Amino acid sequence: MRWLTGILAGAWTVAACAAAHGAAPPVPAAESKPPAADVVEVLDRMDAAGKKFKTVCATFDYELNQTLYEDIQKRKGKLAYRTPNLLRFEFTDRPRETFVFDGRILYHKKDPTKQLIIWELRLPDEPAVESFEIGKIPFPLPFGQKKAAVLKHFNVTRSTAEEAKDKAKRQVLALVPKKGTGLAKDYTRILLWIDAKQNLPTRARLHDTSENITTVDFHHVETNKHLNADQFTRPKVPDDWEVVMHAKEGR
Repeated sequence: MRWLTGILAGAWTVAACAAAHGAAPPVPAAESKPPAADVVEVLDRMDAAGKKFKTVCATFDYELNQTLYEDIQKRKGKLAYRTPNLLRFEFTDRPRETFVFDGRILYHKKDPTKQLIIWELRLPDEPAVESFEIGKIPFPLPFGQKKAAVLKHFNVTRSTAEEAKDKAKRQVLALVPKKGTGLAKDYTRILLWIDAKQNLPTRARLHDTSENITTVDFHHVETNKHLNADQFTRPKVPDDWEVVMHAKEGR
């Protein structure tokens, strides 16, 4: 499982391909460097914006470019997030797939294969995940990340080349994982396009160590919209579906 929730399913696809064909050798991570003043200013605005919302809803366009195999997959979907630890992420086109995280367990509902896959991330006697902050869980959101956590795990710069090409005039941050972080094993670079009005990422592009490029464009981003709690519970499936349980080690 990889960093951004918006590419959660794509990360699993990448992992499966890497296991089958052999992953590319990891690219050395960057040494730690202090951020420039203009980077700090963008991160401060993102940090402040993240403190103001309790929920986030959005639709998205998803593209996974597996460059080694010259294969591009495109999907559409939507996500719903409620602080501090509830998430629903689903592909709305075919094949339909839904991911739900309730703070302890990640559910993966696969309509084409009639399967409900359950990933236990917390034991019953362990506290629930307190947040989706980087480093605390395999799939924190691109929304609401704290500046301190971002700078702890990444060297961050402005990508002037991408900003010059962007018709929406968004600021673009380039994040390179620091040496010794878990993210350095998975990613060589992450780009975030920041909307100037909401100070939230509206595009994320991830370059991973298997030479895949994943891009997620978020649309119709809404914050503080009421979300029913029942959409963050275990998905209901027919009795004839297969239920696959991946219990956390330590039981």
